[in-house]
Amino acid sequence: MMRSLLALTLGLSTLSPAMAAPVKWDDNGHWYEFVATPVTWQEAFDAANAASYLGMQGYLATVTSAAENSFVSSSVAGGSLAWLGGSDSGAGINEWTWRNGPEAGQAFTYTNWNSIEPNNCCGGEDYVHTNWSGPGLWNDHGGPGNPGQANGYVIEYSMAPVPEPQTYALLLAGLGLVSLATRRRKS
Repeated sequence: MMRSLLALTLGLSTLSPAMAAPVKWDDNGHWYEFVATPVTWQEAFDAANAASYLGMQGYLATVTSAAENSFVSSSVAGGSLAWLGGSDSGAGINEWTWRNGPEAGQAFTYTNWNSIEPNNCCGGEDYVHTNWSGPGLWNDHGGPGNPGQANGYVIEYSMAPVPEPQTYALLLAGLGLVSLATRRRKS
């Protein structure tokens, strides 16, 4: 009994610092979760995309403003090195895009690179992490130059975007046409 209680206590103590409960950022209504377990960018990418929270799909965080960067880097990651969802892998050097989430495939519209970054050092660095040499500062790392680079990572959770009213109008018009065509065929 004492042995299993000790194992349970040790198990819980090793789990608690690895993951913090997701927190909501009111500015965009998204939830964010820091996972402290050090993994490569690809492992973080796969784990984040397999995660869900309150019915929302997870993905590596896509940071699109200074306010979001401050929240993610400080409040969520607590200043720890953390992978984000951006990469220039497979693209031209320093052609950075978000690789998942609602911004998947989009070029960065906001960055917070450290003063000499991205520098594609040491044979190539293809992935973004935050809190490099200062709060919220980004660095390119991992990839062929540093394939074993392991950090924690930030998962972002959001609902699928709600279609705009024009989308509903087109959908209703299409359903009306299908209904009309079906009635004509029956006649």
